[in-house]
Amino acid sequence: MDILSYRGPGVAGGVSSGLASAWHQNASSSSRWWYVKNRTLEVLAAQDADSRLVALIPETVKQGHYAFCNEFLWPLMHDLPQHISFSQENYEHYKAFNRLLSEYLYLHSRNRNEFFVQDYQMSLLPQWLNIYGHKSVIFWHIPWPKQVADEHKGIINEIVRGLLGAAAIGFHTQEYATNFQNYINDNLSDYQLDSNSFTVEPIPEEARDSGKRRLNRRERGASRLLSGRSHKCKIVVHPLGIEIDYWHKLAEDSLSSPQTNELRSLANKTFILSVDRCDYTKSVKERFLIIDRFFEVHPEWLGSVSFAQVCGRSRPGLEQFDAYWQACRALAGAVNNRWRQDNWQPISWIEGGLNSLELAYLYRHAQAMIVNPVRDGLNLTAKEFVACQDGQPGVLLLSQGAGVHAELGHLALPADPEKQEQTVQSIARALCMPLKERQIRTLRMKSTLANNQLSDWWETFSSLTEIPEIHLVAASNSSFNPAKFS
Repeated sequence: MDILSYRGPGVAGGVSSGLASAWHQNASSSSRWWYVKNRTLEVLAAQDADSRLVALIPETVKQGHYAFCNEFLWPLMHDLPQHISFSQENYEHYKAFNRLLSEYLYLHSRNRNEFFVQDYQMSLLPQWLNIYGHKSVIFWHIPWPKQVADEHKGIINEIVRGLLGAAAIGFHTQEYATNFQNYINDNLSDYQLDSNSFTVEPIPEEARDSGKRRLNRRERGASRLLSGRSHKCKIVVHPLGIEIDYWHKLAEDSLSSPQTNELRSLANKTFILSVDRCDYTKSVKERFLIIDRFFEVHPEWLGSVSFAQVCGRSRPGLEQFDAYWQACRALAGAVNNRWRQDNWQPISWIEGGLNSLELAYLYRHAQAMIVNPVRDGLNLTAKEFVACQDGQPGVLLLSQGAGVHAELGHLALPADPEKQEQTVQSIARALCMPLKERQIRTLRMKSTLANNQLSDWWETFSSLTEIPEIHLVAASNSSFNPAKFS
């Protein structure tokens, strides 16, 4: 199976890194990775070190696609409509981008039959790949919203129809899959959902309920395109896993690596860690307000505990994200100015650029980690933190808005960004939690992660174009030896 993604191997980020690891470990010699780099579509063969240019993408199309993804789809899918900015021109560029990629693939990959399509930037591709005779599965790494405003449903209907061209659609959590199924039931009258097999397929035109809303011309056209190659699309729930042994060994290696020398002054003190992009979905501003409140309620920790914020810029050049970055920087500065003492300040901001070894070093030494997005697809950093713990483990604080909460939330302390007092209490509890309780929580979280590792996730989706029927996927069972992590 070939991979088709917006970002290629080697790009920083949990999802991209995880996909690259899965591909390098499991790809056959004939596998290809097709991805966008700047204004080009490139392809990398499994056995090659360098990619080759496939085609150029017009600059206006690339920029319009980028804006539509981040100014419209991103906030809508995270249930944050107050941040939505819609441009019809950008949407046309989004559609053109997906159509162009499908045409390039048709011209350059006629002997490539199966594709793993990655995420929301390419939601329309499965439909076009299906029309051109290719099979695909797509994984939707971000949430699917609980609600979509009526004014946006026409666009989302087109996106759903694009997704339904795939043999399967993957989601991290049952909630996201349920939201997606509910959307189809409520808004696509020409599709039917089988709740037993978790499949969706077009309803034959002659069998449709005449009492339902009639499709408009654009919807009828999209329906005919898909029904020409009618098939069932499976809805699969399987959260992305990580390689536990890899991260645990990385944490061990980081202890003696010269690459971590600059972090040792931080690690020698008590600190609480967060690792994010500076994005309004991550609740960075809310976290800084919680830190400020923490020192108001618990002045006894002044000078003895700090908060390390690894946080790089997100989507520079887009006004909302630039403004959020500036607001977060200003707020961090204000909190530091309020509580600063001698050579100590409450927030240590690290602007990113850390490699996996350096992150593993911080994970291993943190007294606690706060992962408190208002809404997030999964948040792999929480899993990485757990995997890096040893016999003196730190404590995970997690909001319900993180997708990973479905797996680890019952073993973490609550950290809702909208509940300051609750999160302040969780921070204080994490700093004083007995060693035995920390060990029990960590071992149980590691057991959960061991039952769904990266290889399990990849095996599920790499086989979906080959098997005739599949049911809702639960994390697979695998062996786990707690002694390895003690």
